[in-house]
Amino acid sequence: MPSLSQWPKRDDLYRYLDSILSASPDPVALIALLIINLDNFRDLCELFEYRDIEEFLAQVGQIIMNSCPDYSYMAWLGSDEFAVVLPKATKEDVERTAAAICQNLAEPMAFHERQVHITGSLGYALLPDDAKDRYEIIKNATMAMNWVKKQGKNGYARFEAAMGQQVNRKLKLINDFGTALEQGQFRLQYQPQVSVASRSIVGAEALLRWQHPEFNLIPPLEFIPLAEESGYIHHIGEWVLYQAASDFSAWLQKGIILERLAVNVSIVQLQKPDFAKRSLHILEETHLDPAYLELEITESQSMDLPKVRPQIEQLRNHGVRFAIDDFGTGFASLNHLRYMGFDTIKIDKAYIHNILTNSRDQVIVNSILNMAKMLRLGIIAEGVETDDQWQYIVQAGIKEVQGYYCSPPVDQPVFEELVRKEFCF
Repeated sequence: MPSLSQWPKRDDLYRYLDSILSASPDPVALIALLIINLDNFRDLCELFEYRDIEEFLAQVGQIIMNSCPDYSYMAWLGSDEFAVVLPKATKEDVERTAAAICQNLAEPMAFHERQVHITGSLGYALLPDDAKDRYEIIKNATMAMNWVKKQGKNGYARFEAAMGQQVNRKLKLINDFGTALEQGQFRLQYQPQVSVASRSIVGAEALLRWQHPEFNLIPPLEFIPLAEESGYIHHIGEWVLYQAASDFSAWLQKGIILERLAVNVSIVQLQKPDFAKRSLHILEETHLDPAYLELEITESQSMDLPKVRPQIEQLRNHGVRFAIDDFGTGFASLNHLRYMGFDTIKIDKAYIHNILTNSRDQVIVNSILNMAKMLRLGIIAEGVETDDQWQYIVQAGIKEVQGYYCSPPVDQPVFEELVRKEFCF
């Protein structure tokens, strides 16, 4: 088994591609480039000594080599990434080779008396179908590999033009975050949180909107993950808190009294060491009592909560409350609810949507209600859209609701007018 030092490297791959492209007399012959990247490689590195990693990668490379036709050219691109070139291949050859590599990598591997499970994400591109030169085929094969990563890893895909469009849109949005903050493209809407007993507004959830000059209204589900990935979430999150706290403080000064201001916060924000300090500074600057603020954390991020417990405790010590959002869709445990300082559970709208027809959802909602009661937690039902759902909520004993049945998210002046008119629906 050759060591990694004996493998062709990235520069060798470039020269090889250039040579076969210039030497190929057949303009319709296919050249395939496959890029393979190991999944969760950093986690695997923790299992072994640093000096063993090169040997491990060489063994992985041998598995890849054994999965390929004899005429293949292979290169190690550094770290956990490999490349395979299939000159004059058929599409069937490429598909078969990609499938074999992924299948063989997924087999348990013996290494240093341990059973290691590893998978790979593979992307490939064909020349001339998917690219016109070696620069483009490398770019497109890599793009396809990254697409596989985002789709769940452990698989393969051929490059498609739509992948490039997705990447270009992603890069455009990330590059535009700074401009969006400077030019006021972000704005807040507020959705009422309504008391079931009085049918009046008792709270407001601040919801971020991005009116992009080229792409129009960008859904938060699209741009929030990009903000987290790029680090802009810290700047955007502070803008949201400042704007929402300013609006809420202004309402209080006008005599508009609500119980809470709900603001969504990402675990990425909480992981910043000075998050609590900066948040409290914003509240002080906007003259808002921390007791009015309730920060919402999505349940799907709850597994990382122990890492940010000091931030949560510091904020709770100043009166800030915490809610767990979209409850029932993630992995929150009773320990998280009890010991991480949550005050409120927000039942995910998916359960409310089917509550009248799905007996399993009814059982789950009732279980959540009983648990919240035992833990002395507040509870809000999200996504209430119909009168029948409202009636079920009333009978179930849920105290507060949020959803289009009461009101959609609205701009700040409209929300203020709703409360001024002592809105009851």
